[in-house]
Amino acid sequence: MLWGRAFLSCYTTRMIDLFTQIQQIEFDSPLPATLLEVEQRFEAPRVGDLVLATRSALETSGLLARMREGDTVAVGVGSRGVANLPVIARAVVARLIEAGLQPYVVPAMGSHGGATAEGQLDVLAQLGVTEASVGAPIHATMEVREIGRLPDGVPLYQGLDSSAADHTLLIARIKPHTDFHSQVESGPAKMAVIGLGKQRGALAMHSLGGAAFQKYLMPAARIYAAGTNLGGAIAVVENAYDETAEVVGLTADAIGAAPEVELLQKAKSLMASLPFPAIDVLVVRQLGKNISGTGMDTNILGRLLIPRQPETFGDVDVAVVVALDLTEETHGNATGMGLANITTARMARKIDWVSTYTNGLTSGIFSMYRGSLPMVMADDRRAFMAASHCCAVPQPATRMVLIQDTLHVDRLWISPALRSAAEEHPRLRVVAEHTLSFSPTGDLISPWCLAGA
Repeated sequence: MLWGRAFLSCYTTRMIDLFTQIQQIEFDSPLPATLLEVEQRFEAPRVGDLVLATRSALETSGLLARMREGDTVAVGVGSRGVANLPVIARAVVARLIEAGLQPYVVPAMGSHGGATAEGQLDVLAQLGVTEASVGAPIHATMEVREIGRLPDGVPLYQGLDSSAADHTLLIARIKPHTDFHSQVESGPAKMAVIGLGKQRGALAMHSLGGAAFQKYLMPAARIYAAGTNLGGAIAVVENAYDETAEVVGLTADAIGAAPEVELLQKAKSLMASLPFPAIDVLVVRQLGKNISGTGMDTNILGRLLIPRQPETFGDVDVAVVVALDLTEETHGNATGMGLANITTARMARKIDWVSTYTNGLTSGIFSMYRGSLPMVMADDRRAFMAASHCCAVPQPATRMVLIQDTLHVDRLWISPALRSAAEEHPRLRVVAEHTLSFSPTGDLISPWCLAGA
């Protein structure tokens, strides 16, 4: 590790030299003078009373009926930013206590939190899940036991913190995955294999790539249902605004089976998307791990960028992606920057290479290309010009779209070439017009102000 840090320190020094050199690159490519600000509205069902919906999910699914008074229940909570997670977790715990059960919370997050029990407790606290907030103790360990093997010999694990209980109940969001597409993606089946499996389970699956998830998640769920104390899950589906759209109880036999498949289809129908089938230049203001595990959501970009996985991904074709900056919350972890074609020296200077490469090595083949540094331009203006020059569609026909990040696509800024498409689109409404302008040093100042960032 010391050798690695020394290498990356030298690498960073050489990169700074490169940034000095690219200041000399000057070229002129026309840009749109103005951008239209567009509001995008999605169908967004929303749960009104979360506590009532959660209690109902436990009761109507038969989950409670399978538990006896006095039983212990390990409630598995993951590391992703599930909307209203503390409210849902507290409602689950409260209803279990009312039924005479003894619940406690366990982290079900694979290797996240630095692959330590203390780190995972810290992740839960950052998500608002503490003993005080949910009303139950939290038990955490990274120790596991092998619970079975898949037909090809791949081992499956369960943490000792959850296996010690009479029952394990997961709280899992069901949504499209950013690394692969299949009948079952992000949800309780994956949370069982990766989350309950702790670091060993995560490494065993990630080392085999996306094809392993496509091949093994559903049969693995059957092994957890038959050979462990997994009782089921409280499954959450969210709308395009990251609000809770539905809360459903799934018994163990429904995990990785038709009910989870159907909920994934519902989640896909509700997710946000870019409204144009073809975009010449997509400018993303910022990327980061707090936005997506891949920095930028591949389902929004329509880019997968994983070896041996088909690149036909999503309903949008984007020619050139520009990433201008990193979020503060990502702390220099630039995982996903390789999904962009062009970035800025400002963003490149913020990269924590140790964090980024460690993330990439843990994810294996999923992050090989995504952790690569895109073409670096000296400032925002030159990044825009490079993208405009390389997209193969000259002004004024260039279809350019600006977004804050891939979590927020309900507000877009588009070039005049897309005006007609926006005015005819049922989800879109043009709300304002802005000048596209830059400071004398090349920082974007309209429609966003990135000066001094």
